[in-house]
Amino acid sequence: MSRYVWLSYPLGTADPRPPAIPAPTLVPLYTLEVDGASVHTLTVASHTGTHVDAPAHVVENGVAITEFRPDELIFTAPEVIDLRVPDAHVVTPDDLRPWLHRMQHADIVLFRFGVGAIRREDPERFSLRSPGFGIPAAKWLRAHCPSLRAIGLDVPSLATIAALEETMAAHHVLLGGTGCRMLVIEDMRLEPHLTGVHEIRLAPWLVCGMDSSPCSVIGVCS
Repeated sequence: MSRYVWLSYPLGTADPRPPAIPAPTLVPLYTLEVDGASVHTLTVASHTGTHVDAPAHVVENGVAITEFRPDELIFTAPEVIDLRVPDAHVVTPDDLRPWLHRMQHADIVLFRFGVGAIRREDPERFSLRSPGFGIPAAKWLRAHCPSLRAIGLDVPSLATIAALEETMAAHHVLLGGTGCRMLVIEDMRLEPHLTGVHEIRLAPWLVCGMDSSPCSVIGVCS
C-alpha cells in the first residue's frame, strides 16, 4: 500500500525567503460574520515558498510553467541525495560524482541538504547562508544525467545569497537551451522519511503570463 507525503510547505506569510522576495500578504475580503462567506486576498511573489522555476524564469522565450503538459509533472524515477555541506557552500562536481551511479538514470533528483530545522529555528541563516549550486555543478548534471527532467532542493534557491553572482547563473545552465523543459523546485520539504519513494507529483499554480509559480509536491512511497 502506498504512502503519500507532502514535499512542499504550506505558504506562510512569515516564512523565510530570499531578501529580494517580499513577504506575502493575506487579508480578509469578505467574512462569515458580515458576508456569509469567507474570502481572502492573497498577494504573493511568484518565487515564494515552495515554488518551481521553469526556463522562462531566466531565458528569453523560454518555456513557461503553463506550457508544461500534465505528464511532464509526474516523475517515476526519483532519487534522494543527501548533501551535507557547510553554510553557504557552493556545490561542485566533486560533491556530485560519488552519487553518479544513482543519478544517471533518474528523471528527478531531490537534493536534501538537511536544513529543515534551520528553516524553522533560524530563518535568517536559512535565507542568507543556505548552500547553492555553482555553474560547474550545473554543467556536470546536464552532461552526466541525460534522463534528468527536474531537480528539487530543500534550500531557498539553486543560488546561495552568499555567492549570488557565482550561483545565480547556474539557473541559466540548467534551464537554458532551445526548447529546454527542465524544472527546478526550490524550498522543498524533504524531512519526511523518503525510503521507498518511487513517484513525485508536482502541482504548480497555473497563472497565465507567469514564468514560474508556487507549487505543491507529493511524494509517493512504498
